Amino acid sequence: MCAIIGVLGNNLPSKEKFIQARDTMTHRGPDDAGVYYTPKESTALGHRRLSIIDLSESGHQPSTSNDGRFVITYNGEIYNYKEIKEELKNSYDFKTQTDTEVLLAAYIRWGEKCLNKFNGMFSFAIWDKETKKLFCARDRLGIKPFYYYLKDGTLYFSSEIKGLLKLGVPKISNENIIFDYLYNGFYDYTEETFFKDIKQLRAGHYLIFEDDKLKFNQYWTLKNISIKDDSLEEDEVHETFKELLRDSIMLRFRSDVSVGITLSSGLDSGSLLYFSKEILGQDIPTFSMCYQSEEYNECGLLENRLTKRQKEKWHTVIPNPENVMGESSTMNVIQDQPFGGLPTVAMAHVYQLAHENNVTVLLSGQAVDELLAGYKYYLPEHEKDRAGAPLKQVSSPSLLSQDMSPLIDMEILNKDFVKKYQKEIKHEQPFKSHLLNAQYRDVVHTKLPRTLRFNDHTSMAASRELRLPYLDYRLVEFCFSLPARYKISSISQKVLLRDVMEEYIPRVVKNTPKKAFSAAQSEWLRKYHKKAVYDILNSSSFKKRPYWNHDALLQKVDLFFKGEGGNSFFVWQCINLELWFREFID
Repeated sequence: MCAIIGVLGNNLPSKEKFIQARDTMTHRGPDDAGVYYTPKESTALGHRRLSIIDLSESGHQPSTSNDGRFVITYNGEIYNYKEIKEELKNSYDFKTQTDTEVLLAAYIRWGEKCLNKFNGMFSFAIWDKETKKLFCARDRLGIKPFYYYLKDGTLYFSSEIKGLLKLGVPKISNENIIFDYLYNGFYDYTEETFFKDIKQLRAGHYLIFEDDKLKFNQYWTLKNISIKDDSLEEDEVHETFKELLRDSIMLRFRSDVSVGITLSSGLDSGSLLYFSKEILGQDIPTFSMCYQSEEYNECGLLENRLTKRQKEKWHTVIPNPENVMGESSTMNVIQDQPFGGLPTVAMAHVYQLAHENNVTVLLSGQAVDELLAGYKYYLPEHEKDRAGAPLKQVSSPSLLSQDMSPLIDMEILNKDFVKKYQKEIKHEQPFKSHLLNAQYRDVVHTKLPRTLRFNDHTSMAASRELRLPYLDYRLVEFCFSLPARYKISSISQKVLLRDVMEEYIPRVVKNTPKKAFSAAQSEWLRKYHKKAVYDILNSSSFKKRPYWNHDALLQKVDLFFKGEGGNSFFVWQCINLELWFREFID
């Protein structure tokens, strides 16, 4: 896991300034740093390295092909690099044991089609000195970030926005995205960011920069997935799922450094723990976040379920809820953009705990809810399918909480702001199923993209690599292809995972109710941070923002703190956006 950065064009910064920009991301790669700086080629490529595979100096980047023609800077992991290397051994003379060299050799052999070979998470840039062409790509699901800015024929790119800002890219707020964030609760759902003209390369896309122009192509999509026949044998589905999950986990244990798991009391991470032990034949380190409040604390359940040997490698941390508001300012710097809430701040303690215990790579159970319809709001979509309801174009649907209550009250926004920026947002509906379209929306546009950004930036701030076995693209495609009965019923969700794991892990794990992080956030705000919230909302800078109906907002916040209504998300939106402005724009 690493950081990449680059500038191509006539407006090349000084080498000193470029290195300073690269080193704003030292946390992503504390083990090594490199630069390819060639004014004659109008090219600067930079890299910070977190050593995971082949810890020797041969993993130094940017690195060059054997013939000197291609230069690569790369962030991520190609998990199946050994298999690809075997396929390429007769056409490329490998000098290292790195997946970086395999990636470069694959591009030399197959060109853009090499992306179809990769099973991993990645963002990278390859410079062709001969054709003067830059090829950049991002993994299928967008697990690894790639931000860019184009001005007057010069392209700037970076793993994090802070690298671009250090290069002198203007700090201008993107009012369209701010509106979508406040009005719809949408962010990270398009190529745009909270900074005007700073964009992200979309998941499953690559770009080519040539002759001062950008060209984009999509190399992977879920739109073309064929839904399997409902008569499919259940045993076959179960075995295929287990085989894919086992192989995904096995691939993600490829590492020359220690690997652990972020563990909750739920089914998703519990399944990872079971199969990990089965594959390795030994217990591995686990890391859990506990809460002071027993209402949200899962560690008591975990303590009763883990074996004595598992407990010896189980590490826990209890974030102090009194400190999370102060820590949110640090998280703003880490994220570069507004983020999901105080639980993101708290989760940083888990990654730091792994750092303190010298565990560099962490597996996470993220994304099962999106793939196997684990959220409550999927139930009405499933009922529509069962009733044969026709598909209708969805425009700016209200963002809903886990208990289906609206998160955002439009009265808190300035009417002129709404009038100026309100627009119709139409989500794609590539499938003939309400449920599948809702899952597609969450995976491609709304829920998953922003969560991936939160977790990538937060884990990398502690120099920890987060790997996501459930987001192996083969597993994603398989889950999307399944009939609804393997995902959801009137009495259960994530049906397939529950059925598969029934013989392996205790029933109490399978039936652990989902705990809403927003509930803990509400308690923390009400109990510990009421004064801090009102101080922000009554500040002169907040009142000057053109976004708010200030009186209406304060009335809603008053009701929230009285416990008489309102989800904590709208309170968090207000204060988080203000803190972001103070840190980056003002």
